[in-house]
Amino acid sequence: QQTLEQERWQREMIEQRYTQYTEDDEETGEYATDEEEEMSPMFPSGEMAIEVFELAENEDTLSPVEMDPEKLVHKFKELQIKHAVTEAEIQQLKRKLQCLEQEKARWRAEKAQLEQSVEENKERMEKLEGYWMEAQNLCQAVDEHLKETQAQYQTLERKYSKAKRLIKEYQQK
Repeated sequence: QQTLEQERWQREMIEQRYTQYTEDDEETGEYATDEEEEMSPMFPSGEMAIEVFELAENEDTLSPVEMDPEKLVHKFKELQIKHAVTEAEIQQLKRKLQCLEQEKARWRAEKAQLEQSVEENKERMEKLEGYWMEAQNLCQAVDEHLKETQAQYQTLERKYSKAKRLIKEYQQK
């Protein structure tokens, strides 16, 4: 009896799923998105409970004439659900691929921008190094000029002191 209840429950779920997909398909021409499926009342917890039924190998070899019409309808609904689920997965993967391609393009653009920034900074650094070397050379030249000026000042200071002393001696004589 429990197996019958499980089968009945599965059949109801399949029919609800089938109804949802066909309604979505009829209304918009598209299948329900993952977000819509997660929000559906069938799955209040938000979990996706998709059951895909594998067909037995011996069923594949039977012709539709040999099968019970109810089984054919059931098999057809299963295949439609499988198809709808596969289509939804394909659409989801396409969206994901598109997002990843956009992300890849963004990363490439950012990489190019960073490489350009590195080149600009390298050029700027070389320019600043040139200015630094120029400033050092100028400082050395100014330092040498200062030393020469100090030497001249000391020489003149000595001459001035000597001249002052000679004038004093001359005035005293």
